[in-house]
Amino acid sequence: MNILRFYIALIFLITLLMPVTGYAVDVGFMGIYIGMTRDEVLHYADKNNLIHVPKNRDVELFPVEQRKILTLSVNPEIPYMYLQFYNNKLYAITVFFNEKYVDYYTLCEKIEKKYGKYYDLSPEWRKWKVDNIEIRAEKPSVVKYIALKEFLEVTNFKKKQNLPEAKRVEILLNGL
Repeated sequence: MNILRFYIALIFLITLLMPVTGYAVDVGFMGIYIGMTRDEVLHYADKNNLIHVPKNRDVELFPVEQRKILTLSVNPEIPYMYLQFYNNKLYAITVFFNEKYVDYYTLCEKIEKKYGKYYDLSPEWRKWKVDNIEIRAEKPSVVKYIALKEFLEVTNFKKKQNLPEAKRVEILLNGL
């Protein structure tokens, strides 16, 4: 009887944990995932033999305290990789590949194999969406992972208001 209770408890525990482990999608690059803390990223990068962490790894482009950029590289294939943090959480990864080693079409092929068909494209880029994260491959050889909600919050972008076509034409004509 005790063995039966053990198996029931085990099945219950597995079922309880399955949504967390079985369906969670980690989106990111080379083991660095959106949502990681800065310390987690640095710890992982220090342990990874491919990733180079320069001594001057912090890029100070923004005067805002909660917004930091970390730069890494994987030479010679990836001269620049920028990781953007807000409130100590990674919300954007931008990876610049060296075109001699990795081209745009190879990037698109690999991303499509992993995440499925793109949802939007232009002559210059293709976009995929996984949960609230946008993955964007851009020419010549760039991949961006962006947590959209956090990106909009950090940059203070307002959502576009779609105006009816007649109203848009009127605004344009009034601009003459």
